[in-house]
Amino acid sequence: MLPIVEKFLSISGEAPIIGFPSYIVRFSGCNLSCIYCDTMYKNEINDNFTKEELIDEIDNAVSDYPEVKVLFTGGEPMLPERESIILEIIEELDKVDFFIETNGSIELENFILSNCHYIVDWKSPSSGENESFCIENIKNLRINNDCIKFVISRDDFEWVKESIKIAIKLNPFIPIYLQAVYNKLELNELADFILKNRLPVKMSVQLHKYIWKNIERGV
Repeated sequence: MLPIVEKFLSISGEAPIIGFPSYIVRFSGCNLSCIYCDTMYKNEINDNFTKEELIDEIDNAVSDYPEVKVLFTGGEPMLPERESIILEIIEELDKVDFFIETNGSIELENFILSNCHYIVDWKSPSSGENESFCIENIKNLRINNDCIKFVISRDDFEWVKESIKIAIKLNPFIPIYLQAVYNKLELNELADFILKNRLPVKMSVQLHKYIWKNIERGV
């Protein structure tokens, strides 16, 4: 069974599908406890789905809105007990674009599915989980499918510059996104930091938090 916190139609708020209509499935449970986590309800379970039931749910959502992307998030979608089931779902619904937000601590092994896109979060020191990152993942990420995301505060500026260098050395053309910790770093500060340091990145923002202010769930 797959434990689900919530599932809903929304506008994706983060890289690389920021602004796209998306059907979001939030899985319950996470192996990390980031200081700045904005999904404190991530361990709740509102429903349990079999693989077949979730396939039907996603198939119905896409049939109703063919342009929609499907985003698996959490919690952590790629926990070992569910990873193979999730990949089976993606393989079966091979005409659907799936994006998986994963916290970077779990080594990813399946890079064959062309409709599967990994958004790998390299946790910063301000998250409190910086030591969790699996560096091997960077080598395997696909330029046209996957990306790395850093969520940072001011205290992470020097660290992220060095981490970007490491990422580029291991995988020279992989897309990299920088995103500010919400309410901890102003967007203009992040933009100035990127431009001042000539960083080879794209800037991201939690768009959904600006669209639906003060609403935590279902957005």
